[in-house]
Amino acid sequence: MNVFDIVKSKVQPDTFTGNELLLKIEEVAQAIKTYCNRSDIPDDIKFVHANMTLDLINYEMKSMNPSDFAVAKSVKEGDVAVEIGTSSTTSEQMTMQILTNYTSQLNRFRKLRW
Repeated sequence: MNVFDIVKSKVQPDTFTGNELLLKIEEVAQAIKTYCNRSDIPDDIKFVHANMTLDLINYEMKSMNPSDFAVAKSVKEGDVAVEIGTSSTTSEQMTMQILTNYTSQLNRFRKLRW
């Protein structure tokens, strides 16, 4: 079972096409390769790779409907004022944020660069 099969089995049907999933998988793959200073991705982290891709997909789905995932920017008690806002992040920022969530698992596969 490869990363594409894992991601496809966990994503709801008709959410993304095969090419869109492959693009997300490659985007995360590039982030892993860059972080680990490698030209390949070891088979031992295929589930980490799949989970990172699923996290990226979930973040992007949340950004499509920001009103569903609004957060309170500020809360004022006197005369009650609540300011609602959404987080606006780019795809690259989301990928880097996801990468930091998995650094402990990726550090084992990192190579030193001289």
